[in-house]
Amino acid sequence: MVKRTKTISHIAILTALASAIYYVESFLPMPVSVPGARWGFSNFPLLLSVVSGISVTNTLYIALLKTLLGSILSGRFLSPMFWMGLGGSLASALSMSLFFKFTNKFGILGISEIGAFFSNAVQLIIASLFIVKSANVFWYFPYMLFFGIITAFINATIVNYILRSVNLDRFKS
Repeated sequence: MVKRTKTISHIAILTALASAIYYVESFLPMPVSVPGARWGFSNFPLLLSVVSGISVTNTLYIALLKTLLGSILSGRFLSPMFWMGLGGSLASALSMSLFFKFTNKFGILGISEIGAFFSNAVQLIIASLFIVKSANVFWYFPYMLFFGIITAFINATIVNYILRSVNLDRFKS
């Protein structure tokens, strides 16, 4: 019972943190105009979830809930950007969880970069198939990857700092 309560508390804290960052992030301008682009700082709680041993399922819950809550707070709920963000967030959470769980070849930075890559790729696939219905959106991929690399580095740095500063006990859920 204590373990379940602890798991739910971890999920709630990481979801609240990610949702708040998602909301604040909606006010941060991008240096280059890429329609619908966001920095992706709200993914660092997902990365923290992955490397602190939270299960794949619960990490996906955090990704889903942070997108739902963040988009409601920022007024983007059910907009095209919501669907792109949801797909990207779930793809990021799933890819980071699976690569972390089944390989020992990537550190926190590598896992973060993998999450950014899959997030950007899935967002563009959703945009090309359902929103603009054109493969021309893939011309944005290099720009998205560039900013994704920067954000993934910052996210990994934040997570490394948290792991060094806070005694997070690893647990499986």
